[in-house]
Amino acid sequence: MNDSVDTLFFDLDRTLWDFEKNSAQTLNELYHEFDLKGHGCATFERFIEVYQLENKKCWDAYLAGRLTQAVLRPARYTNTLRVLGIENEQLGAALGEQYVQRSPRQKHLLPGALDVLADLKGRGHRIIILTNGFDEVQRIKVNNSGIAPFVDRVLTSDELGFKKPDARCFAAAFEIVECAPNNTWMIGDDFQADIMGAAAVGMRQVYFDRYGDWDEQRAATGCEPTVTIASLSELKTCF
Repeated sequence: MNDSVDTLFFDLDRTLWDFEKNSAQTLNELYHEFDLKGHGCATFERFIEVYQLENKKCWDAYLAGRLTQAVLRPARYTNTLRVLGIENEQLGAALGEQYVQRSPRQKHLLPGALDVLADLKGRGHRIIILTNGFDEVQRIKVNNSGIAPFVDRVLTSDELGFKKPDARCFAAAFEIVECAPNNTWMIGDDFQADIMGAAAVGMRQVYFDRYGDWDEQRAATGCEPTVTIASLSELKTCF
């Protein structure tokens, strides 16, 4: 591939940082410490099942601009508790606050993340994190998980003012990093935000197909990534 390409944009959650594992660990702590069983939620499994559904609804609303960050944080827990038959906004707000404090300090990365970043950095690539997450939260993740030494810049939708896949998000990132779209790659697991968003602005893309849904995504969108990988280790041969 083109040896002149030296700027690699990485998504963070579910691409490098193991969101599911870190989130589940934090939620397990909260379930027990806040005695949610005593409040009426019989099992942790039921709690996390409902939370994942309500969290996705809230995030979809946030990404669509229908929900603010301040509302999202407690709402996903208040809504979860309500589905579980627990009407307690104060408890929901406390869970939301503690989750934001604890979750980003978890350190689990996806297999191969550190090794790949070290390899790519050692070969002279610039590595930029481009994420839709909240600014203060995403920076804690980067600094706490051990990937900071390999990252040249962390760019969040909070800082840029726009979220992926909005072309203005990518344009703002290019201006800050001082690069051109044709000399960059976007690596991520979110087909719409990372792959379609990057393709629309002229970037090359690496789709991290963690769930084996590439054919389904391609058929549904008509978009075919430049490269598709099933594991991060494959990135060593992509650039």
